[in-house]
Amino acid sequence: GLLVDDLLSLARLESSNANLELSAVRVEELFNNVVRDWKEKLAAKNLKVIVDLAPDGSTLRADETRLREVLYNLLENAVKYSRENGEIDLRAVQRGSELVLSVTDNGLGIGKDDLPRIFERFYRADKARSRELGGTGLGLAIVKHIAQLHGGRVEAESELGHGTTIRVVLPVGNRE
Repeated sequence: GLLVDDLLSLARLESSNANLELSAVRVEELFNNVVRDWKEKLAAKNLKVIVDLAPDGSTLRADETRLREVLYNLLENAVKYSRENGEIDLRAVQRGSELVLSVTDNGLGIGKDDLPRIFERFYRADKARSRELGGTGLGLAIVKHIAQLHGGRVEAESELGHGTTIRVVLPVGNRE
């Protein structure tokens, strides 16, 4: 099932010969495709997605399939932990020599003690709630690995009761 898929995905990413299939990825297209794929799940909780893109029509040299996996995992968490009628922001911003892709929800949020550990495999801030909501506990570990394969990193900020932002920071040396 899901767990096996995620474990295999993580194992492949961790193996020393994990290779990226780089191509010119248009961030706007990537966002739009992912949002389209998630339409039903978003509608089920009446969640609104706001897409906010850097004005320069960013193109990035990256592995599109893996970036899509990143956004799927981030959206999955955002949808899972959002309240009904909430809002999810999908953002791409140029920050110096980096492109920052972020997903923000106004859901349950994560406590200060848990925040540094959310990218560890199987780590869950709220065990009972996670069991009830399903998922493998590997999504953010996968996101972190994909970011690192691209020479990037992950960042997170959150406030309990107010929501969470996860950022994937990618070097724009990868620009077309």
